[in-house]
Amino acid sequence: MSRALLAALCALLLLPASAAAQYDATIKRTDHGIPHITADDYGSLGYGYGYAFAEDNICVIADQYVTVRGERSKFFGPDASWSMRGNGSTQNNLNSDFFYKKINKQQTIEKLMAQPPPNGPRPEVKEAVRGYVEGYNRYLSDVGVDGIPDPACKGAAWVRPIEEIDAYRRFYQLALLASSGVAINGIGGAQPPTPSVIPAGAQGGEPPVPTPGQLAELEEKLPLGGIGSNAYGIGREQTDNGKGMLLGNPHFPWDGSERFYQAHMTIPGKMDVSGGSLFGVPVVLIGHTRGLAWSHTVSTAYRFTPFELKLVPGSPTTYLVDGQRRPMTPTELTVEVKTAAGKIEDRKRVLWDTEYGPIFTELLGQPLFPWTPEVAFAMGDANAANFRYLNHFFETNLAQSVREYHDVIKRNQGIPWVNSIAADSAGEAYYADISVVPHVTNAHADSCNTAVGRATYTALRLPTLDGARGACKWGKDPS
Repeated sequence: MSRALLAALCALLLLPASAAAQYDATIKRTDHGIPHITADDYGSLGYGYGYAFAEDNICVIADQYVTVRGERSKFFGPDASWSMRGNGSTQNNLNSDFFYKKINKQQTIEKLMAQPPPNGPRPEVKEAVRGYVEGYNRYLSDVGVDGIPDPACKGAAWVRPIEEIDAYRRFYQLALLASSGVAINGIGGAQPPTPSVIPAGAQGGEPPVPTPGQLAELEEKLPLGGIGSNAYGIGREQTDNGKGMLLGNPHFPWDGSERFYQAHMTIPGKMDVSGGSLFGVPVVLIGHTRGLAWSHTVSTAYRFTPFELKLVPGSPTTYLVDGQRRPMTPTELTVEVKTAAGKIEDRKRVLWDTEYGPIFTELLGQPLFPWTPEVAFAMGDANAANFRYLNHFFETNLAQSVREYHDVIKRNQGIPWVNSIAADSAGEAYYADISVVPHVTNAHADSCNTAVGRATYTALRLPTLDGARGACKWGKDPS
């Protein structure tokens, strides 16, 4: 008997039906602990995945569930910070909590989920997520918080059972990784100027243009600096056997919540897919089926656009579009905070939205977009309404050819921030950047850039558009 087979047989786990739902899955771990999960339906497959994933990584993902609930200040204090290794950002806990509390209070995710496919999740995706949550909670119930073997969260009050909305909040966090996710401090901390009236004798006019040093520092980090990845799809003309061949070499971190988790998932006769997923996502994001292999590299396109707003004198929460007043929309928020004495108290803040997106003040630590009595900046985020990516990856997990894969991409148009490289067993290879971006042509940027925008566009190829002109909104592409 081979060592690999022996290891597999010694690590066989049967998960029978739970009391909460009828899920059955088999988890077989081979050498190095890779889970091979077999089930008869998508809910049970998610159940097995959730159990195996929690068994391996519960402390890391539980920390992110605290984050997307907006509860970091409650458990870790308001002045501490956390890092998202996938985009190079570091967020203050309190700003982060207000950022996510706003998303949650506005029920942004619930509204996206309520849409019919392809904009909202397919029924099979919902089944898998429901099972994932049950599997995660089953593991936590089996071991108990005090029995978690990882000392990073053993016995921690912030580790608790999750609900389906927690899983979807994590999905949304990843969708925003290359857009609003680089401005969490700038959105969660944005407050109107006080006083709101320009003092007598103060110099009015345009906001300060970013300095070369600020732009140079951002150039190293945007769109997702240092997270590039490599991949090669090779067609039949370049292989010995006439079949396709693919090398995936993703450059995401080896630790933290943005690393990949490897698994093999099978529903006999329906799905047989193996590869890596970002933490908390129960579908394969980079991997292969029987007939198709695919990978991704980070696209150099921007997923967001700053809009510069001209404010009404004396009212820093009212802006002008084509000379017409537009009030910003306030959202009143409360965050629970652990004090130095260990007590819990409430902090309140109002965050503001516009027709272009939320008001923000900085990107990746650079305060390039000040909110003054005269101007403010809004974050236009093309991925803010993108839950299509869940359907894209689910359908990719079923695809068997490059042509099927292309149809999946066209049908969903949901890839949030990566290029696609693929090859199949028939010998076809594929490359595309068909992903979610703002529709801003070079001509549109040239026409609509402000003074700040001319600086950001020259240095970063990132326009900053004139929100005072209705003609400077994003365009639309009929395709």
